Amino acid sequence: MSKPLTLEEAIPNAIGTLSFDEDNQLIESTGIGKDRVNDIVEIGQMELDKDGYGVVSDKDVLVNVFKQAGKTVVVYTPNEQ
Repeated sequence: MSKPLTLEEAIPNAIGTLSFDEDNQLIESTGIGKDRVNDIVEIGQMELDKDGYGVVSDKDVLVNVFKQAGKTVVVYTPNEQ
């Protein structure tokens, strides 16, 4: 059996993550996500596409939002304009 894929392997440019449930309860945070826990309510209200994905730019950071089965995962990546 192969080892699980790490975030660094899946998204090499990730600088942080947040994950939370449908009640906006924090599941996990890493990197800059630890400093952005207060953004959960706002992120939870984001309009996402039909696949449950959305992205917004916040200064020098891209906020990539994925929602599925009541869980939301946010991956922060550098905004390299």
